[in-house]
Amino acid sequence: MPQLHHVGLNSVDPDRAIEWYLKVWPAARRTVVAGQPAVEADMLLLFNKVDKLPPGAWRDDVHRGEPQSAFWHIGAMTNTTDLAARLKTVGITQLPLFTTPNDASTVWRSGLAPYAGTLSEKQLVTAEPAPPREGGFSYVVAPDGVLFELTGGPATHDSFSHMHFYHEKPLCVANWYVEHLGFELPPVRDASGQESPRKLWDPCDGPYGEAGWPSLEQIGTIRAPSGGVRYGNGSMSWYPRQCVAGRCGRDQPLVPSRGQALDHVAFTVDGFEALLERLRRDGVKILLEPYAFGNSRAFMIEDPDGLAIELIDARGGASSRTTDTRR
Repeated sequence: MPQLHHVGLNSVDPDRAIEWYLKVWPAARRTVVAGQPAVEADMLLLFNKVDKLPPGAWRDDVHRGEPQSAFWHIGAMTNTTDLAARLKTVGITQLPLFTTPNDASTVWRSGLAPYAGTLSEKQLVTAEPAPPREGGFSYVVAPDGVLFELTGGPATHDSFSHMHFYHEKPLCVANWYVEHLGFELPPVRDASGQESPRKLWDPCDGPYGEAGWPSLEQIGTIRAPSGGVRYGNGSMSWYPRQCVAGRCGRDQPLVPSRGQALDHVAFTVDGFEALLERLRRDGVKILLEPYAFGNSRAFMIEDPDGLAIELIDARGGASSRTTDTRR
């Protein structure tokens, strides 16, 4: 299967952005990949310098990025229980999470919500208050308005390799990644825990679920249906588009990710030429024809909801990396 290579970001000041990511994730290091400044952790972040703040940046007034592309956020898995104290020492604070539709106080991580789990408005009516719990999800805003999630509890294995997306039809787009790029759907587990391959979703289109809390938005977050796929060295997940049915004042379709703060996601692939020709035959939108990527080659496509995907030839030494030891 394809292997995750990097996430591409647009930044007005890559050096400042890299310094921020190293504060949040001290185990990462600064490097250069294919001539671009980068942060290397469990996944790579590559920074493209731009002259002005890119669109899609987080806005405190509406509690979301705007305009919103299919790229929701990046982040890391870690124990968030005492995260606020550590990040405060480097001048980083968490975004507020609303715990009910009428919440005026908010919390900084979901484990501090007065009710256990992620609940819909109907469930909140009968929910029993719960004491604070360890862990949970929490959000901070990186330079250039990039939304960054940290999630997990005491048993979580630290990993900076987290990506979440929005899609119009999360299960249908999961099928698209399997059919066109060779990804896999998460397996089916029976009662004994035995895994078997999952068939394509059929039907893949269905109604959206109810909004739930805790949430970055007071109107809650729609989390169902959710879809996802596995690639060679990880997985990615999708949730429904949020600005539907008047929830954001008006219906706001997703915009293309190219040129936004979170610009694209990149994978290394085998059979580079054959894949390009097959995608052309299948009518997949080619954003950029083959070009040099360090010592390798790449081309860029767009998924059904405008997410830019860079595909790098795995045969060409795709890392093209030189180390910069500055922290």
